[in-house]
Amino acid sequence: MKHSLWVAALLGTVGTTGFAEQGQMSADLGLSTVGPQLQLGYKYSNNIGFRGFFAGGILESRSQTESDIKYDAKANLGGIGLLVDYYPMNNGLKLSGGLFKSNTDITMKSTITAPTTVGNTSYTSGTIDGKVEFARDVSPMIAVGYDYNLGSNWTLGAELGAILNDGFKATATATGPITQADLDAEMKDLQDALSSTKILPYISVMATYRF
Repeated sequence: MKHSLWVAALLGTVGTTGFAEQGQMSADLGLSTVGPQLQLGYKYSNNIGFRGFFAGGILESRSQTESDIKYDAKANLGGIGLLVDYYPMNNGLKLSGGLFKSNTDITMKSTITAPTTVGNTSYTSGTIDGKVEFARDVSPMIAVGYDYNLGSNWTLGAELGAILNDGFKATATATGPITQADLDAEMKDLQDALSSTKILPYISVMATYRF
């Protein structure tokens, strides 16, 4: 009986040694699907932790064609997240939920110089300025992850989850002869396509230092 208790205690120690303890702070750096990510965390108890992160710094420019209209597009990726972590087995496994405030958007500009159909009319001049962003400014966020112990102070973690942004919204303005009715008709097809995607996958890989 004593041997059984000793083995159980030893296994319990192996399962938890090296992971964040109650009252510990942590600093994380890594990559995610919303950009390079910097994160700070606090282990409130053996089973509960809190963390906040900032992600961003990715800017991309490219030409994009939508409904035969060529746009010069610039994408900005990032946001701020606040999460609560639950450790059900008192080891590296964690279940997380919280909120994500988006800084992600795509700006688009098209200058028409040749016959181009916008909505139901062909135009030879005019400009269109558009923007695509999260339908929700602040979105619920869920994830499941695991922190692998690399020593007394370091872990390597990975997460898989989703940002429930309820799709994306597109807005646009036009100058020149382009009418608002034609612009609205043009944007409707894009909005319908954007609204069909209700979630944004979230994947991250982070290196963590505990102190």
